[in-house]
Amino acid sequence: MKKLTLLLSLVIGACLPCIAQTVYEPQLLILAPGDQNFDPALQKEIDAKNAELNKIALQAQEAMKNPKPEDKTQPENMKLMQQSSISFVQHMDIFKMISFLSQEYLTYRFYERFTNCLVLLKDEKSKNNLADLQKLAREQQTPYILNLPKIAFYKQKGQTRCNLQLQLYDLKANQLLIDKEYQGDWNNPGFEFTCKQGSIDCAINNAMAAAMPDVLSQIASHNTTLIHEKELTEKRRTFIETNIYPQTVDATLIKQVIPATDKSINLSDLYQCFHNSDNSKFVGFFIKTIDKKDAKSLLEDKEDQHVKVITSKDIHEPGYLDQKPKTYAYIVKGVLYNGKWYYAKSEVTYFDAANLKEGELEYLNNLQQWAFFKNDTTEPGPAFWEAKLFEKIADKRKDPNWEKYKDMWATEEREDRDYIGLYNLVADQLKKERVAEVDTFREQISTRYFLPFYNKQAKLKLNHIIKFDFKDFNLIYPKDRHVVINPVSIADEKGAITIRYFVLLPQTNEIFEWLLVKPNPLNKDDYTDNPISNTISAFTKWNFSYPTLDDNAFWTDKVLLKENGYYKYLKKLQ
Repeated sequence: MKKLTLLLSLVIGACLPCIAQTVYEPQLLILAPGDQNFDPALQKEIDAKNAELNKIALQAQEAMKNPKPEDKTQPENMKLMQQSSISFVQHMDIFKMISFLSQEYLTYRFYERFTNCLVLLKDEKSKNNLADLQKLAREQQTPYILNLPKIAFYKQKGQTRCNLQLQLYDLKANQLLIDKEYQGDWNNPGFEFTCKQGSIDCAINNAMAAAMPDVLSQIASHNTTLIHEKELTEKRRTFIETNIYPQTVDATLIKQVIPATDKSINLSDLYQCFHNSDNSKFVGFFIKTIDKKDAKSLLEDKEDQHVKVITSKDIHEPGYLDQKPKTYAYIVKGVLYNGKWYYAKSEVTYFDAANLKEGELEYLNNLQQWAFFKNDTTEPGPAFWEAKLFEKIADKRKDPNWEKYKDMWATEEREDRDYIGLYNLVADQLKKERVAEVDTFREQISTRYFLPFYNKQAKLKLNHIIKFDFKDFNLIYPKDRHVVINPVSIADEKGAITIRYFVLLPQTNEIFEWLLVKPNPLNKDDYTDNPISNTISAFTKWNFSYPTLDDNAFWTDKVLLKENGYYKYLKKLQ
């Protein structure tokens, strides 16, 4: 697993607040290990690990002195878990690290479903009997305790191994749901438990890779929320099979929208279709049986995007990608916008089914994931038409976390700015159309204006233009395209190569050289810098990820500024 760098970002409070006032789910207390033994041959490696952990403990103490302001806004359960982690790590060693890693992993897994989970650490050992565990659970007001009665490290056939005894205590039943020993060798188990092959860390991770799924499984099987969800899932599955699946397929609308020229969609494979009340949206379900293929080749298929492959093996198992699913399914969704239909093929999935009907039912059951039903019922609801399949472009600048993540989100926000409020599938198509239109514009500007200009200049050896390199064709312009800058590599009479900046005014077909900036000398061996970005960003915020440069002050004051009726920074060449 990842190193314990998480501690560096934690904040400590004076004490743990009372947790009885809030219902956390699930709630678990992890104790410090009991009996600890190791082979003397491992002394050096364990000492090195303990020294590393001691440094982390010192860093945690510094974190206590200087808490980060943003930590104050975290949910209460996260604060509680951070506080218990900081307290626990003060006297950390390789044995206690297993308790700490258990908290880290279980929190990560529980949080996927329960954002209000609470997994706490306590630097206390159990006497390893039910009475003591019951007493601790009542004192700490927690329904579950994870106890590690015994941990041992030893050598076997030259390999470092870890023997881990684990107990999961359930207060309600007053019994151990798990009381088992797990062994780990030093091989890297990969995925969440990846580690350096041959290390003592791998011995720990191997044991935990076997133990943690058992803990998750037991808690999940006793969780009333998950039990209810499972029952509801089965009721909805039955409803889909008996009420949705048998419905007559009305393919009139979808056949009108999807043209026969679209060979990626086969309308003969349509087996169910829905549309909303005003016929402005639809979802069609498609399926067919295919020749068995290697799952690896399916994932590499360029025709479909975001392909999902479901096989009989878990992704963690060897040979996962060697399975050969033979059922191919997808949906086509459509939206009517401004009098025009936009549609997209998505949710492409390869999986195995005993027969076509079973495959149709299995794929149709995805409706449960797509908000087809009203909350906690088996009744279909209108939210489906605004949920996952029909998400809209959000304004990230209004996101509560914008200030925190704006540097990370900047490019995406800029690309989406003109499409805020539109359905994603509409925006995606409009973006493609814009890209095609921009490519046409660039080609026209290149062939109609700049290339003839450079050819003429080089032929007549005018303005110190002897040769030019047009292979990296860059155009910089505002959204309305009333002015275009073209940086281009030019060789003069002496053979010196520089990037010079030429400006086109499309309305008058005039071409100028931009004199405010000096030509950028090019060093053929220097690939570490981008002179064009550096030149432009000296005046305004811009780089090549910006589709347009929309700073009016830049164009008005730095490019097109006039004095006495003449451009101050432009020299007319054509």
